[in-house]
Amino acid sequence: MMRRRRQAIEARQEWAFGRTAPIARAIASQTGMALITPRAQRVIDLIELGPGKRYLDIGCGTAAYANLLAAKARVDEPPVTVDLVAGPGPVEIIGWPEQLPFRDESFDCITSLYYLRRFDDDVTHAFAREIARLLAPGGSALVMEVAPVRSGWLNRMHARMLSAGCGAVDLRGWGRLAAMFTEAGFDALDLVNVGPFLVPPIPRVGVLARRGWRSREERAEGESEAGDREASAVAV
Repeated sequence: MMRRRRQAIEARQEWAFGRTAPIARAIASQTGMALITPRAQRVIDLIELGPGKRYLDIGCGTAAYANLLAAKARVDEPPVTVDLVAGPGPVEIIGWPEQLPFRDESFDCITSLYYLRRFDDDVTHAFAREIARLLAPGGSALVMEVAPVRSGWLNRMHARMLSAGCGAVDLRGWGRLAAMFTEAGFDALDLVNVGPFLVPPIPRVGVLARRGWRSREERAEGESEAGDREASAVAV
């Protein structure tokens, strides 16, 4: 586990500050991200970003796209931005996705774009649980990543293309991601399309995860009462 974590951080560090730093900054700029994910308003609409909302972006790179979304949505406060390393842009918080340094229900809107492929299934599952923990009642999170295709050789080629900044690459489709996120405690989970995607012309998978309006305490209380009723029925 520690070795995989070190590899992921070192690869991200090399991507952000090594020989590839100019490419990293270009891709993570507002222009670069707008080419890769052109429908910014679609992202805003999906997560219901707007005035009064608390917004977190995880895996932000330069944080440029998160700030673009926040400005377009007229968010009152700038987004909180988290990444594995402090760059190539103004990242506020360095954090590992399994343990993010925020209190429960801290954010109304969360995005994580093109970040998951560098993590194994255990980390991805724990990351999904962290997002569920951080979402406030009524909140929404959009997680988007490059998706696998049916062709094995194309997948291998795509993985090589996307390996910069990653210790390893795992491209997951809707089925695998849905299984992990379903177990994380969200109230609704949807496959969403934020395309078309022309740069690069590779399919993406978008997972929109939402919390209902009950707080974590209310949900836990309801589950406890349901368990008590079930136990009483069995006893009778």
